[in-house]
Amino acid sequence: MQKSAAFPGKLLIFFVKTIKSLVWDKNSTKKIVCLLKLNNSIMSSRVKLTIQGLISSKTQYNTYALVLGDESRKRRITVIIGHAEAESIALQLQNIKTPRPMTHDLMLNALSGFKIELVEVNIHHFEKGIFHSELLLLSNEKTLVVDARTSDAVALAIRASCPIFIEQDLFDQYSISLDEEEKEAEVAEEADQAVYEEPSLEELEKRLQHAIANEQYEEAARLRDEINRKRNPKDSNQ
Repeated sequence: MQKSAAFPGKLLIFFVKTIKSLVWDKNSTKKIVCLLKLNNSIMSSRVKLTIQGLISSKTQYNTYALVLGDESRKRRITVIIGHAEAESIALQLQNIKTPRPMTHDLMLNALSGFKIELVEVNIHHFEKGIFHSELLLLSNEKTLVVDARTSDAVALAIRASCPIFIEQDLFDQYSISLDEEEKEAEVAEEADQAVYEEPSLEELEKRLQHAIANEQYEEAARLRDEINRKRNPKDSNQ
């Protein structure tokens, strides 16, 4: 498998900034919050996710679909990730030990060496077809919330055996149920007889997630372009 050269470098830069923030930068009060202040209302407004699949794309080279679903396995979201991140996740899921530490292993080992614990991963935002995540780190009763790619966050979470959450409203809006997938054929037949109506931005984003979940990557690319044109109409006219 061919590895991405830029992937380890980005993670190492992220790691150095994180260590400095937690261990040496004691004045970063804007970033540091007390873990005990996470109240029940915040916890109850999220959904716990598990990894339900990692699928190789048949149409796009070095692209994979990471399927995350709720514990009932009735609804799921799909995150498109690269080769290096998919390989890292797959190795850990299969409990395969490499001769030397991979990038995510190295980062988690370093955090552990500084007595920094990865408490949880939270998927908190969706924009332009991309899910955005945060890491919650704990050190000496201080916590730090750090922005991270969802693929990196999941790769670290499964190594640290920490939970992965998504905001309830995001999950409700962008997750796909098995029943919805089964009804898609019926909807497609009725669409031929329906009067055309331009879909809303919310509908386009939901279609994008559905296309990704079914490995329809050409359709997903078309929908993403349409979403971008709808968000930035001035740019599309230039």
